[in-house]
Amino acid sequence: MSPNLWSAVRQGAASGVLAGGYGYAKNNWYVGDNVPVFGRRVESLSALFAIAEPGDVAFLGPQRYTEGNLIIPATLTNFTMIGAGGRGDCFIEPSVAGSEGLQVLATGVTLINIGVAGASAGDYALNVKGNTTSKNGRRFRAIGCKFEGPTGPAVLLNGDSNYNVSDAMFDDCEFAWCGTGIRLASSGFGVVTQIRIRNSWFHNFTAAGLDSAVAADFVVANLMLLNNHFDQLEDGTEPTDFVLLSNNSNTGHIAGNQFAIATNAAAKLTIGTGLMWGPNGTEAGWSTARPA
Repeated sequence: MSPNLWSAVRQGAASGVLAGGYGYAKNNWYVGDNVPVFGRRVESLSALFAIAEPGDVAFLGPQRYTEGNLIIPATLTNFTMIGAGGRGDCFIEPSVAGSEGLQVLATGVTLINIGVAGASAGDYALNVKGNTTSKNGRRFRAIGCKFEGPTGPAVLLNGDSNYNVSDAMFDDCEFAWCGTGIRLASSGFGVVTQIRIRNSWFHNFTAAGLDSAVAADFVVANLMLLNNHFDQLEDGTEPTDFVLLSNNSNTGHIAGNQFAIATNAAAKLTIGTGLMWGPNGTEAGWSTARPA
């Protein structure tokens, strides 16, 4: 076989094409146990994040990854991780108490079919954070993912003194076994913006499905909370709040959601005047009436 042909074979293997990978990626990575023969292979996520390049795609094996405090660095832009196996088979679950699951500092990160958990005393399971290095925590996407634990927020969206989180989407996801499903936090730069949360299931959260880091703080603009189900705990206990975004400067649209509550009670559904409401469903039926 000629050297040129060997070079082509090596290039094809690196790209993942020979193993059925994503041809448009610069590199296709295979992570975990029983990885394919071809393609770039690493055993751990920490090793992956240390050597992957912008635009790469990583296929995660269907297993538990016990690493904690993982960080997708700001330099790893337009990076995609896809969990193999059935839904729920691929998940990040730290084994050390107090550990967080995953922090995303890069722009253009996408997670597909991946679970992320935080240890019981950790600050979050997933944190998408705007930061000075990547300019913004922009274009984050989570599709078919599950975020659970710790006793605080499962997902935290925030920024630093110079940048915020913008253009983030959670679609067909699950938020569970936590204090708060998703927490929005303003920063020294400003509020999080253009946040889409749709077709998802919030359950077994004790504090709130969606709230702000500081009570009554202005935290979000252009929030789209669409067609989600907010459930009770397994024993039928209601959380303290389903939605708690009371600042009147918050803007967006809350529609098509179903809440496991008797009526649109403001005590459980607390929204400021800048958030448009309805129709949303409770045991009393669908209503465009604002919580009261």
